[in-house]
Amino acid sequence: MKTTERRDALGNKLIFSGILEDSTFKVPFVSHRITYPLIRNSVYKFYSAYVHEFDDKSVLLIITEHTKIEPKNIEDYKEFIWVPKIESIKRPVHYIGLQGVITTVHGNSGLVKRCNNCKSILYDSCPNRCNDGWGWDLRVSSRLYDGTGSIKMVLTKDISSRVLQKNLGELILLATQTKLPTLSNGNQFQTSLCTIRIPDSIEVIEAVTENLSSSYRRSGRLIVTDGRNLAFLPTNEEHNFTNFSNRQLYASEIEDRKIIKRLIEKALEISIKKITGNKLMHGIFLLEDPIPLYGCERARLYIGFSVRVNLKEKNEAVVEFTPQAYVRESVFDYVNLRRERGASANAIARNLMTYRNRVIVAPTGNYGSIAEVIMRKAGTQRISDTDTRSLVEFWKEIYDIDISPDEIPLLKTKMVNSENAFTYPPSMCFFVGGDSLVIPAGVQGFIESKKSTLKAKMDEVTSKAIKDLKIGELCLGSESEITEKDNDIQTRLLQEIRQKLFGRNVSARGSVMYVHDELWFFPSQIQLS
Repeated sequence: MKTTERRDALGNKLIFSGILEDSTFKVPFVSHRITYPLIRNSVYKFYSAYVHEFDDKSVLLIITEHTKIEPKNIEDYKEFIWVPKIESIKRPVHYIGLQGVITTVHGNSGLVKRCNNCKSILYDSCPNRCNDGWGWDLRVSSRLYDGTGSIKMVLTKDISSRVLQKNLGELILLATQTKLPTLSNGNQFQTSLCTIRIPDSIEVIEAVTENLSSSYRRSGRLIVTDGRNLAFLPTNEEHNFTNFSNRQLYASEIEDRKIIKRLIEKALEISIKKITGNKLMHGIFLLEDPIPLYGCERARLYIGFSVRVNLKEKNEAVVEFTPQAYVRESVFDYVNLRRERGASANAIARNLMTYRNRVIVAPTGNYGSIAEVIMRKAGTQRISDTDTRSLVEFWKEIYDIDISPDEIPLLKTKMVNSENAFTYPPSMCFFVGGDSLVIPAGVQGFIESKKSTLKAKMDEVTSKAIKDLKIGELCLGSESEITEKDNDIQTRLLQEIRQKLFGRNVSARGSVMYVHDELWFFPSQIQLS
């Protein structure tokens, strides 16, 4: 709180200003009642004050000379302190602290071109058609998830420089060099590319079904959906649909392109799994079985690669393969470790619901939060009232993953940006933020050694997978080759940002503001776990 002097038509006057909060929100205020100074960390009840809402939906509490202020004798004022959660933030607010995990690092992070006039990010040209040139800028665009919801988080130049330990001048100098210096870690995490030629049309079977349950998505079957009531599959794929017909998917149609992309992704998944003999886990295709790490509780090393498919305008699909290595601990291993140390079921459940409730679920790698701990074995848990399969049967049929029927407890998990909650076996839920684990120097050296061979293994597998890529009888990758992605400073910096920030737990303090009709969080301070 502070005292300032303002000037109006009658001359100078004093006002008080500061921040008021209760257990639901925090707002700035101005008080014109200077005969009643407010005391920091005290509780008051206000009568006849009013709230002004600005165009951006931010609010200001105004205390007039007629406002009645009633002090409250409260022993512990902490019950009036707002503990912000992303789900509860509905309007702009300043001086707010958030804790969560970075679930996404957007592709427009790193070194970007910004218009000198309107300050918009330039891709090909200024979106506002300014002609005042551009300058380099540094930013990180990401998404922060705290278990209740997610919000876009943008690190501006100064914060990004501090986090990355690089300044803008250094990066601009590198951007102007024709040849970049060699990285100390070589190209172990460099992305490989493959361009696939797509024909003008692809003949498939289109089937209509009222129940798009997972019963038709058995492991190894090339069937995708439009997300509603239509399923699509190659003409030579066996099926049990009764209402179906042949149709053409045209590469020039927007909705058809979405289905073609899903078919390519599914066909690649089937091909890669066939070659490696390993599963999809954490959103990556594993190249080896998970490796237990000595001295890291029950954490394991997962090494593999991610796949991203982008459809271009000229009937082309660009497939990006990126090496990935994660150190993560499953909830099942954590529960067993706690039980060996003597922890009770209630103590473990309480810890999972409060301190360690943010998880990553297999096999997709999506983020969620534990909403309920169910003390029931996986072998006795039904999928739903209409699907009588147990969790064990479901995971084997759909994902070809073996789940022990004795796994307990089960975790009801609410997924990020969704109101839906699903029940998972504990071995398929992994704690967010493996960076919090203490990894001995010798184990870290072993991890780096495994990383150094990762890209060569990935390129060998993906080359075979692309050659075998088919949708029915249509061969898509027979003439395609794996190439290296252009290793310019922007690409290299984006890869470094993702390695450094993706999946990290952070504590940040800053302001939430409306940008493009969406709430964005701009930290002024940030601390990585």
